[in-house]
Amino acid sequence: MSEGKKENENTESIIQRFKPTLNFLIRFGLIYGIGSLLYSLFIAHHDPKPDPITTLVSKNVAYTMNAFGQKVELYDVEEDPYVGVMYLDHYSVSIYEGCNGLAVMILFVAFVVAFRGANTNAMVWFIPLGILMIHLFNLLRLGLLIVINHYYTSMFHFYHKFLFTGIIYIFVLLLWVIWVRLQQSKLPLVSDKKSS
Repeated sequence: MSEGKKENENTESIIQRFKPTLNFLIRFGLIYGIGSLLYSLFIAHHDPKPDPITTLVSKNVAYTMNAFGQKVELYDVEEDPYVGVMYLDHYSVSIYEGCNGLAVMILFVAFVVAFRGANTNAMVWFIPLGILMIHLFNLLRLGLLIVINHYYTSMFHFYHKFLFTGIIYIFVLLLWVIWVRLQQSKLPLVSDKKSS
């Protein structure tokens, strides 16, 4: 056998071996890229005011904190893309679009849709549940940041940029691990009507 033919067979073997990984990366990149592009167009459409999702998340944080006896009020700022937050009658934080959790949700959904296995139909419940969990986790994060900025202003930057950002991405990573394990399971998690 000639060396050129042997090298060609080795290349084909390598491509075949990594084909599932390459397919996943292509699907993930496309889904994440399209989701991010649509999100940026959505944000640009509402500029210079805050987008409706950021406003909704801000209202969710205020409602939740008020329900726990914490005095939180929201205010709009003319021609600025954020929602201002007053905590105990003092300015606390500004909630921008990057704080609404949507970019993290897009990342989560892109992975789940791109990674296919034995229980792909489980996306029907796993994606909404994951988005809800990310949203609730983000509300907790924002509430804690409001309190931290009021009582420990010097620590706000560390908690905002590093600690809570790292924690939320670790949380999403754990959701991905659960998804991968669900895909490796042989048990059907959603009934498949075709097989009945």
